[in-house]
Amino acid sequence: MRHAAFLPLLLVSACVQPQPTAAPASAGPAQPALASCPVSESSDWHAWINAMPGPNATPTLIVTGKAVVSSGGYSVGWGDPLVMESYPVQVSVELRPVRASEMHTQALVTKEVRGEWPMREPVGSVTITCGPKTLARISPVESAR
Repeated sequence: MRHAAFLPLLLVSACVQPQPTAAPASAGPAQPALASCPVSESSDWHAWINAMPGPNATPTLIVTGKAVVSSGGYSVGWGDPLVMESYPVQVSVELRPVRASEMHTQALVTKEVRGEWPMREPVGSVTITCGPKTLARISPVESAR
């Protein structure tokens, strides 16, 4: 009977599971997705597939643009691309600004961003997100040969 008092605690603790976080593409430790986005504006978004031939060449999706963040203390990374099955595929990539812990300026700063991921062609569109914001949708996505 003494063990019955611990049963509710055991049941509650069995239901709590850690939630996985996605790691930024080609960047260090995992960062959780943003609940809000510190990017106040963005521009000059371009996306293309680099399908140039050559030894060990792999088709690569390249995304470039400019993002304005609220201080100089942000570095910018990318989440892994999310590929929706269709023909041609639709790709979504998340821009992930990460605030540095050291001191930094409080002025608006424009960051030039570039992401690259191995990707088979054709790609119909690329959507760039940041937290809950959609920053851009690029369609069609051309291939450079």
